[in-house]
Amino acid sequence: MDDSQLIEQILKNNNLAFRSLIEKYKKLVYNTIFRIVGNQHDAEDIFQEVFLQIFKSCQHVRNEEDLTMWIYKIAYNKSISFIRKKNPAKAEKQQGPESSEQSFGSNYIDNETPARKLEQQEAISHLFRLIDELPEAQKKVLLMHKFEGFSQKEICERLKLSATSVESLMYRAKKNLKNRLTDYFKH
Repeated sequence: MDDSQLIEQILKNNNLAFRSLIEKYKKLVYNTIFRIVGNQHDAEDIFQEVFLQIFKSCQHVRNEEDLTMWIYKIAYNKSISFIRKKNPAKAEKQQGPESSEQSFGSNYIDNETPARKLEQQEAISHLFRLIDELPEAQKKVLLMHKFEGFSQKEICERLKLSATSVESLMYRAKKNLKNRLTDYFKH
């Protein structure tokens, strides 16, 4: 069953179709959440919230071809909301540039401290914002490969693209992220 059929069946209250949707996208959703919150228990709770939101909002899907992106955005936004609720100071810090004192001090923080974990979560959160800003085709290929675990051949088949196109999109996505992350970590 393709995505448009899944959505159609879910809108008809077909529980089996919804289970199929969960099965298809659980890896993307869980990996996205876990990389942002960094805690298995919290990730499991948010995972449930994401699929509840998906179930409630299926009628708002405008283009079934972008279902992967829509689901990714829900997972990303729920995770960021969770981080903001858990630590409002962190949310404020994410909005503004880091001071030079913070950058300097972070070089001397032990990797196991809460401050280091917070710093890592901020970097991950920034990475996901940058992924979200990639051109649509690059973002889709990157998410399918890195977060859903699809091979290059599977991506070619699903997106009906040549191997060269997929390689090119992946290369450009990684290059764009590398350039933007380099700029981010310089500051």
